[in-house]
Amino acid sequence: MRCLRSCVILAITVIAAFHLFDPQAAHASRKDIVVMNNGDRFTGEVKSLQNGILYVKMDYVAENIGVDWAQVSRVESSAIYQITFVNGIHVTGKLKRESPEDAKGKDVVIETQAGSTRVSAANVAEISTQKETVWRQLTGSLDAGYSFTSGNNQATINNDASVNYNTVNWSAGVALSTSYSGQSQASRTNRIDGTLTGARFLNHNSYLGFYNDYLHSTQQDLDLRTTVGGGYGRYWIRTNTTGLRWLAGAVYTRESFSTTTQPSDSNVEGLLGVTYDAYRFRIGELHLQGLLFPGLTDSGRVRATTSDSLKIKLVNNFYLSLDFWDNYDSRPPATAKKNELGISSSIGWTF
Repeated sequence: MRCLRSCVILAITVIAAFHLFDPQAAHASRKDIVVMNNGDRFTGEVKSLQNGILYVKMDYVAENIGVDWAQVSRVESSAIYQITFVNGIHVTGKLKRESPEDAKGKDVVIETQAGSTRVSAANVAEISTQKETVWRQLTGSLDAGYSFTSGNNQATINNDASVNYNTVNWSAGVALSTSYSGQSQASRTNRIDGTLTGARFLNHNSYLGFYNDYLHSTQQDLDLRTTVGGGYGRYWIRTNTTGLRWLAGAVYTRESFSTTTQPSDSNVEGLLGVTYDAYRFRIGELHLQGLLFPGLTDSGRVRATTSDSLKIKLVNNFYLSLDFWDNYDSRPPATAKKNELGISSSIGWTF
């Protein structure tokens, strides 16, 4: 697990370096135009629309600037974008936003190989530029936190990292979360959780989801729990600032415990999950996820996990993160706890 953690952190660091020091990213080659409702005008490269924020790269600004999509009056760009509508349809083409007075409600024009389509700006959930390399298509975040109490010499370190890759037809992501806690004259606890996820988009807002998780937890006497499976999912709500979706399916679980009373076990479990994401301009973002694993071959056993975070915007791409997580097992080994939960705060950076 230490080797796996080191490899993932190294890979994410290299990816971040590619984004941070990419010489091609330092010079805007296009002359896209963005006009705001109050008349402000920007010239540069329209990069993406994410979480209700339109990102523009300009030659004279070090970082991409983010403007409120709801306050944009006009966009002119020659780039090819991957575009996602709120109904879940994905297309590839050019995008142009016209003045609301001229467009009569359908102010966004999408030009694809199949022809031209008009929609309202509220119906556009995301746009992203097609990049030349896989590396430049990646997005993600890194954050770290530390706390120390002198009274009992207790120290806690937590780290989180994630990388995502999105295309018109599918998406994939990898995340790593670690937490270490130690105290003088007391046992140390640690938790390492690595997750691989993927989605193959179907018609409208439905998708086939893939879930693969690796968990190590000393509090639950768990050397390693490997979970792999997937199912069918669908969005209940999808806008450019809010998303609510569910996933239902099944997983195979292989567990290895440190206790001698129950050294290992294998089970087939159901999978029921709900994820909620919300984004607010100039404030931050909220992510809530709950997963339920009812036992199928181990009848009566139920596992549940939740991973929640509130990210508050700071300067540039930095943020303050407040996180809560919980792992519940209704039938753990006799010496282990049913619940393992934690609350942490950290400083992070997105790329």
